[in-house]
Amino acid sequence: MKKILYVTTISNTLNAFLIPHINQLQREGYTVDCACSVVHRIKKELINDKTHIFNIPFARNPLSLGNVKALKQLIKIQQQNSYDIIHVHTPIAATFGRLLKVRFPRLKVVYTVHGFHFYKGASFLNWGIYYPIEKVMARFTDVAVTMNSEDYKTAKKIGIKEVLNVNGVGIDLENYQFKLTKNEKILNSLGLKEEDFILLMIAEVNKNKNHKQMIDSVYRLKEKGIDIKVICAGEGPELENVKEYIKTKDLDKNIKMLGFRTDIKDLISICDIGLLMSYREGLPRNIMELMACSKPVIATDVRGNRDLINEGKNGYLVPLGDDFETANKIEKVFNDRKLLKDLGENALSSIQPYDINKVLLHLKDIY
Repeated sequence: MKKILYVTTISNTLNAFLIPHINQLQREGYTVDCACSVVHRIKKELINDKTHIFNIPFARNPLSLGNVKALKQLIKIQQQNSYDIIHVHTPIAATFGRLLKVRFPRLKVVYTVHGFHFYKGASFLNWGIYYPIEKVMARFTDVAVTMNSEDYKTAKKIGIKEVLNVNGVGIDLENYQFKLTKNEKILNSLGLKEEDFILLMIAEVNKNKNHKQMIDSVYRLKEKGIDIKVICAGEGPELENVKEYIKTKDLDKNIKMLGFRTDIKDLISICDIGLLMSYREGLPRNIMELMACSKPVIATDVRGNRDLINEGKNGYLVPLGDDFETANKIEKVFNDRKLLKDLGENALSSIQPYDINKVLLHLKDIY
């Protein structure tokens, strides 16, 4: 059977998305190893005698000299192990991983695009850095796997030989089939009540995730006398700034920043709708998780979000930076519980094609 090397910039990508893919390939007889910068402990599902994890010192800055060292290590790994396929993920690892094809021209290179950093509405800096890189690297890519319609068109336009569009990295829908009643224990631990109307935002707290738009919309609703609660799961570099902004708006009782959580499914069970206010997405797993639990989502009208949300059917799309329209959509659902139920049922129905088993069948064809 073929030997495959998965390459990602950091170990978080393996832990969050790729373990089911790797495990499935191993069950079918493939040898699958991984190379990444191990910044967090690898999940136990990959700590076994079947998978070798190579700790590679990738830097997040594409211009860092540290990535040259990472490339040299990848070359050595390929010389020692003779992989048939290298499957690269995330921009930095994808760039330097694909350069292996210069040294090993018979190596097949598969590139999963989790979201090009140049896109409609992206900064000139992003276009100036990432577009030329991807344009050059297209010649060293045998197959690109995209997750949304915009990236699919872009991948074909920049000249990648073969482009396949699949439904993201997949989600195990069976894991989300639990009783959808508000967990009293979780509610109590967060100081919430069963009758509260609760919004859930699952997102790293960084500038891209745009928590400010959520906060401003909650402020608008509070001024109108509409009392909603928002719980935010995630940590990140903007956490303290976001907490301070919440205080300036006097929304401490409305918005709870929970930091890193391992009980996402429990949090989903107590919410009424999900929120995602990002500037940029690939195909957001957090939206898929919410929809798998029959929760409608209000999200910004950007790439990735619009591939999952059918306006007025399973949620709503709002313009970037428009807290007025965001508040209006929240209020609309808040005032109409039948609409909430219908949106939730449609959300569950529309997420079915994204089941992990269906996605794995598509990926298997690539190998």
